[in-house]
Amino acid sequence: MAAFRSTLRRFLAFSEQAAANVGLTTQRYQALLVIKTYPGGEHISVGQLAAELMIKEHSAAEMVSRLVQAKLVRRKTDPTDRRRSLVVLTASGERCLSHLASVHLCELRKSESAFLDLFNAAKDEPLTTS
Repeated sequence: MAAFRSTLRRFLAFSEQAAANVGLTTQRYQALLVIKTYPGGEHISVGQLAAELMIKEHSAAEMVSRLVQAKLVRRKTDPTDRRRSLVVLTASGERCLSHLASVHLCELRKSESAFLDLFNAAKDEPLTTS
C-alpha cells in the first residue's frame, strides 16, 4: 500500500507542476475541470462550484474572479435567475484544459503498468484495523 501511495503522490506532484507550468494553482486547475465536466450543461454557478470543490462560496467567488482575470472563464447572468451568475470556460480555458489533459494522459500512459501492478498488489493485501 505504501508503494501505491508513493506512486500516487508522485503523480499528484507531476500534476501540480504541470498546472504551474501554465500559470495555474492546483485548485484553479481543479476548478476548470469541474466547470468543464459539471453535469447538466455548459455552465455552473459559483455556489455549485464551491460545493464541488468543497470550499466556501466566497473562496470560489474569489477564484472565479482570478480565472476571469486570466481570461480562462467568463461570468454570465443566469437567464432563469438574474441574481445568480454562471461560470463558463472561454476558448482560452478550453485550450488550457486540453493541453493539460494531453500532458496528464501522456504521464498516465508512462506509469500505467506501475499503477496497475501496485493496485492489484494492494487489492490482495489483507485489511488490518490496528
